[in-house]
Amino acid sequence: MVYTVNMMQYANFKRQPLFWNGIVMVALTVTMIPFLFLDTRTLFGVNLWIKPIKFTVSLGIYSFSTVWILERFLSDWKYNLKTQYALTITSAIEILLITWQAARGEASHFNVSNTWNQVVFSIMGTSISLFWLSHLVMILPILRNNQIAKAVKESLLWGLGIAGFGMIIGFFMTTPRPEQLELMKQGIYQTSGSHSFGKGDAGTGLLFFGWSTVIGDMRVPHFFGMHVMQLFFVLAAFLTRKLETSDHLVIVRFVGILLLTMNVVMVIQTLMGQSIFSYQPFFIGIYGLILFLVFSFGIRLFTTTPNSEMKVTI
Repeated sequence: MVYTVNMMQYANFKRQPLFWNGIVMVALTVTMIPFLFLDTRTLFGVNLWIKPIKFTVSLGIYSFSTVWILERFLSDWKYNLKTQYALTITSAIEILLITWQAARGEASHFNVSNTWNQVVFSIMGTSISLFWLSHLVMILPILRNNQIAKAVKESLLWGLGIAGFGMIIGFFMTTPRPEQLELMKQGIYQTSGSHSFGKGDAGTGLLFFGWSTVIGDMRVPHFFGMHVMQLFFVLAAFLTRKLETSDHLVIVRFVGILLLTMNVVMVIQTLMGQSIFSYQPFFIGIYGLILFLVFSFGIRLFTTTPNSEMKVTI
């Protein structure tokens, strides 16, 4: 008897370093949540433990989604395990230092107020740079893999590429501002860089995230770029189980162009000193149009794609 089924060979994720990195991030998140209520200390008006929790959640999501890519499409790649170790070690360094600084009641980013804080900030900058390079390394073997369906491959490449762009946006934040450089010339070291762009007070920001609704905040495009990657991975997972049609590649490509454009526009608006959450008709119009087009393409893709057929003889 012949049955038509959809099958997928899953790797043993329990053997993968990046899988356990995700597990550790989940465990750290759960462990730190009670500190939000037990430790009432704040830094710049925000509970000290919110920042490490945001990072553990973000890196946990990244780890679980990326290990799926590595094991589903790059299981035979000779640098698979090395890339996983590089991503795991560098993200572990980042979380360790962020959490340690939070426990000390000190800022981890942009803090150059003493020798220790300068060392911490420098190590974090080095580790995240290596993390970024390790992330980009995955693009080439996927590009060269001709066994991946074209639309699936393009989904993976757009996801990894936009995430790489989202990560490098962070370097805008580490650049010292003119007033900070002036203080440094006078021997006064306090901060070097900032996530805020524009004049005036950043305000209290959005609940939990802390993103400014008053002036530009580079954390917003940074976050968007990094985590739109998961949208493309979901799209790739969906397409692996479907019969590829001529529309798929076109739709994926247009969605990629639209979301990358949206990320670039976010950066431009932030550098102009405007909050993405403020009422700016021109930018709201652009974001609205892009989201409408992405939604329309998504509806077309998810409602008109036939199932693939794999025959298994019993």
